[in-house]
Amino acid sequence: MDDLDELMTLTTVMSLNNGVLRKRDHRTSRATFDRLVRSGAIVRVLPGTFVNAQLMTSRLTRCAAALASYPGSLLWGPDAVAAHTRALDETAFGVHDAVRLVHHQSRYAAPGVHWTRRTVPTEHQIRIDGLRCASASYLAVDAAAKDHGALIERFLRIGLVKPAELPDVLPALANTKGHRERCRVVRASQDNPWSGGERRLQELLRRHRITGWVANAELVVNGRRCFPDVLFEAARLVLEFDGYGVHTKTDVFESDRRRQNALVIGDYRILRYTWKQLTEDPDMVIAEVRTMLARQITSDPGGSEADEAERPSDRT
Repeated sequence: MDDLDELMTLTTVMSLNNGVLRKRDHRTSRATFDRLVRSGAIVRVLPGTFVNAQLMTSRLTRCAAALASYPGSLLWGPDAVAAHTRALDETAFGVHDAVRLVHHQSRYAAPGVHWTRRTVPTEHQIRIDGLRCASASYLAVDAAAKDHGALIERFLRIGLVKPAELPDVLPALANTKGHRERCRVVRASQDNPWSGGERRLQELLRRHRITGWVANAELVVNGRRCFPDVLFEAARLVLEFDGYGVHTKTDVFESDRRRQNALVIGDYRILRYTWKQLTEDPDMVIAEVRTMLARQITSDPGGSEADEAERPSDRT
């Protein structure tokens, strides 16, 4: 193989591996490899691992380089979350940044790498764009020990996990710190909360044994797809949580108004609640919900007994 063929081979391999080359994989092309180094076309970032110089600030490339340097490791923490959400390259990799990896054995500290010691079961290991990574469900359940379900809610909202997948992760984390909190959060996540406010609203409904609802289920009204925070279909009642930080954004504000109008036109009634109302005046919230649900029973001329007979089975 002549120099040009070797150069094309190395360039192709680097392109297929997210801009990464390992020196030990190309011993027969050592001279060509060294010329690439001397020319500045590739740059050493970890022992024996080089990256395309033009991709030095690519977080995806730097993650790929770290994984190539440490076989058996997986992306962890924010880097793993960014890989799942295809957001690794939304922020540049800085001079003082580090890739977060997890491995079942202790590893020596290396510049640009932060380690977590953890055995991630094989069934919770996946590849994303060629990068080894812990699964979305494993990451979300693990994080629940500290974030009280924020990552679970985010992944549920964007469809990366489903509520039924979460309990399957718990046995793998049984002996780790914060497991009691994880179990609590996973139980509270079975009703598909997409935010902390929705979780609080659902907990309030369960505590007062108000049943017959679903959360964030698709509802098509006059051709418009909606995902009500809480829907009592039999009563045609929708409960919405309004978080100030999200709902004051212009695009969200406009979308909410269009959705509410579509629901009203479709003969759905809507109650909206804020975090302050849920936490400081929960009795008012429950009283209003009960009042609206009672109207379902009394509004039918057939009488309350007929309504009760036709109501769907309560959901626990």
